[in-house]
Amino acid sequence: MRKWMKLNTLVLACTLALTACSSGGNSNTPADTGNAQDPASDNGFSKGKFETPVTMTTVSSVNSTFKFKNGETIENNIHSRWVKERLGIDLKYNWVTSDDQFKTKVRLDMSSGQKMPDIIFVTDPQLLTDLVDSGMYKEVSEDFEKYASPEVKKIYEDPQLWAQVTKDGRRYGIPQLTVAYNNDPVLWVREDFLKEKNLPEPKTLDELEKVMEAMKGTQVGNPPLALSFKDAGMPFVQWRGDTSWVFGAYGVIPHYWNKWNGEQLEYGSIQPQVKDGLARLADWYKKGYISADVGMVEVSKSDDTYKTNKSGLMAGPYFQANSARNFLQRNFPETKTKPLPVPAGPDGKIGRRYSPVQTGAFLISKDFKNPEAFFLYLNTMYVVGNPPKGHEFEKGWKEGYDYVTKADGTVSYVEADFPDKLKVNATKYFIGHQPFVDPQMLFNTLLKFYNGEKPSTPYEDMMYNNIPVEERANPKSVMEWQAAKIVMDQKDKAIQNLFLGGQTETMKSKWEALLKLETETFLKIVYGKAPIDEFDNFVKSWKSLGGDKITEEVNEWYKASGGK
Repeated sequence: MRKWMKLNTLVLACTLALTACSSGGNSNTPADTGNAQDPASDNGFSKGKFETPVTMTTVSSVNSTFKFKNGETIENNIHSRWVKERLGIDLKYNWVTSDDQFKTKVRLDMSSGQKMPDIIFVTDPQLLTDLVDSGMYKEVSEDFEKYASPEVKKIYEDPQLWAQVTKDGRRYGIPQLTVAYNNDPVLWVREDFLKEKNLPEPKTLDELEKVMEAMKGTQVGNPPLALSFKDAGMPFVQWRGDTSWVFGAYGVIPHYWNKWNGEQLEYGSIQPQVKDGLARLADWYKKGYISADVGMVEVSKSDDTYKTNKSGLMAGPYFQANSARNFLQRNFPETKTKPLPVPAGPDGKIGRRYSPVQTGAFLISKDFKNPEAFFLYLNTMYVVGNPPKGHEFEKGWKEGYDYVTKADGTVSYVEADFPDKLKVNATKYFIGHQPFVDPQMLFNTLLKFYNGEKPSTPYEDMMYNNIPVEERANPKSVMEWQAAKIVMDQKDKAIQNLFLGGQTETMKSKWEALLKLETETFLKIVYGKAPIDEFDNFVKSWKSLGGDKITEEVNEWYKASGGK
């Protein structure tokens, strides 16, 4: 049996946050810690702030999405100062570099014997594997059990979240988690077009083809379906302009390692069902349903033709409602967009990519004498991610940075309302560069709104107020909330990539060539430059040119990481 995504809905408990925020009646007190310790010996850890400040070193990278004001930097800003004042942790950066130089800089430090930072956040799977193998960073299970709060332990209770940092049954880092289902695709359609042509909402690939055929030769037929195949690693599985659902309709996802035929991991792109998906896409290309240069369309621009009223369909995550509301409907107010479930294939199968919640990991140096400092930070930041009422961050991080209070007393998160026209995303300053939140929280919140419930926490207030007031009057018509309902209803159709590790030994010398062979073959088939049976030749070549050996190594990794 293939392994489908199984996610237990976590119940977000605010007990810890409320307890931590009630000490002495001060709602701004940092989060309480997990297991009780002797207050006389823990330097204030159990009280939420170190009495004698603890220095914690790290490294960082920045890019164009980081914004600063008032002369601040990543080393010295409202967050780093708050951490020192409220937690007694003095964050020190050994160095800061650009994103594209981060891996090289870390490797230079490793090879030259430079002292490594106490805490390092890594997103690249290969660099993460190499750091774990270096022996410089510690196994974290004991510290996690000792110092993590009950709320944090609840969030991390699924063993699969730890796969990327697990080696021989031991855990060598704390995974950084993002929103579950965040990039899982739905099908976005021009509802006004369907009504105009008296067409039903498509539930199967065949019904979708009838819609695309009707769009040809109309305003929204240039092309009917907005997609992108341009990606160096996974061209047919995208966070936007995705086609995973086309292959999923045949029961497989290309580029993904999963248990397609038993208990061993196998590579999705060599499964026979991919041939059916490619044949379907080749037919769509021939009929003009997708762009003639689909292999050259940037992923980030894959919805441009939808936003500009040239395409009537697109596939992508829930937040592409913004493409419809802020671009299409603003410039073409007569249009109406609706999200739909991804369609079923000839045999009734439905499948889509699953968006992994792991975005990297925090590693703790063996030489760090105060690992509890990181856990005090972690525990507190999860409370900040979902603050109770009365908390200092219930509106945002800081007035004038990520929110402003308008003259009428209302809070605004719109950059144009800021006096200096500069809105700052302060979560970029965090170690890990993103909010610390329960992965299940966002979609549970959106589903709550869809069902007509009102917000009851500051986090929910912010999510609710992101939607225009006039749309909220009819909850079941709000595009984001509709999409969230669809995603959750189809969550058992989300298929995981079960290989999250760095390159195996054979991958290091063979993978680049194999991926090039795969991409070129698939695109030739879609473009009609190679017959569909060329797929069979690709599979034979892939296996003989190193693929079989890589499959063995991937399964060895899976076993060592605790996969079942």
